[in-house]
Amino acid sequence: MSLFHFSPFFKLNFLQVEVSTVCNLRCEMCPKNYFDWKPKSMDLDFFRKLPFGRFRYVHLQGWGEPLLNPNIGDMIEISKRKCRVGMTTNGIFIDEWKDELLKLDLLAVSIAGIDSQKRVRKCELEDVAEKIRLLASEKERPKIVIATLMMKNTIEELPRLVEIAKKIGADQVIANNLDYIPSKDLVGMEVFSENPDERFLRVISEAERRAKELGIEFVARPIKLEEAAVCAENPLKNCLVTVEGLVSPCVYLHLPTRKDYIVRFFRGEEKRVKKLYFGRADEFEMVWKSRDYSDFRKRIEMRLYSEIDLPEPCKTCYKAYSV
Repeated sequence: MSLFHFSPFFKLNFLQVEVSTVCNLRCEMCPKNYFDWKPKSMDLDFFRKLPFGRFRYVHLQGWGEPLLNPNIGDMIEISKRKCRVGMTTNGIFIDEWKDELLKLDLLAVSIAGIDSQKRVRKCELEDVAEKIRLLASEKERPKIVIATLMMKNTIEELPRLVEIAKKIGADQVIANNLDYIPSKDLVGMEVFSENPDERFLRVISEAERRAKELGIEFVARPIKLEEAAVCAENPLKNCLVTVEGLVSPCVYLHLPTRKDYIVRFFRGEEKRVKKLYFGRADEFEMVWKSRDYSDFRKRIEMRLYSEIDLPEPCKTCYKAYSV
C-alpha cells in the first residue's frame, strides 16, 4: 500500500514532537552553542491539536530538553490516550518528573560517556545514574534506554558504559553517531567513514560482547558510509512537528534558529541547506496529502525500486549514508 493514498485507517509509524528548544546544558556537539537559537516551549493548546491518532508511536523531543516544558506532564497524558509515547532527556530532571515519566512506554537518557560526561555535557554522570536507578527500580516503568554518541574522544568508553547501564537497571544501550556536525571545530570527531578504523570496530564488538554476557540489549549505528535507499529517519512513514507547529520530514531538515537555512558540515565542507517545512501540524491531513510533500516522499519511495538521486536537501546529510 502506498503512503500516498492516505486514509483514516492507515497509521503512520513515528511522530517526533519538539516540545521544547530550551536546554539547561551546553554540550560541545550541540548546535545551540553555534547558532542564533530560538528558545521556546510548545503551547499546550496547540499540542492538543496534533494528530496522535495517525501514528503508532510519538517521541517527545527535538532540539531541546523536553522536561523544561512546564506542561510536559499533561502532554504525556494527552498523547498516551492515542498511541505509545517515548521521550529523550538529558536526565537532570528525572526526579522532578518521576511520576509522569513512569507513564511513558520508553525513556531514553542521553549520556556522553563515563569520564567524558562532565567534559562533554558539563554534568556529573553519578547524579544522572542515581536518578535512572531510582526510576528503574519501580515495578511498573517504561523501557529505559541509555543513548550515547560515538565520537573519537568517547567511543573507548562504550564497553564500560554497557556495564554501568546494566548496573543501574537500564534495558538497552544505543550508540549513535555524530551525524549532524554544526561546526568546523567538530569536523574529524566522527568515527564513521568509507573505511572505518579497525580500532573503532573492535570497541563496538567488545561492547556487543559485554552486552550479551550481561543480558542487556545493545545497538550501535553502522560506522561505514554507504548511501541508503531510505535513511533511518524514514520520511515515508515518520515526520517531525517543530516547536512552532510546522511539519518537516525529519529533525535534520529543521533547526530552531533565526535563519531560514541549516548550516552543516559534510565531508569537511560547510553546507547551507534551506529548511524544509510543508505546513502546519494542526492541518496535518491536508499537509500530508499536499502535492509538495507527496512529491518529496514519492522521490524517496522510488529509490526503493530504481537508482535515482537523493532529494536535494538530503544529499549532504549523513543520515542518508546509513550512519
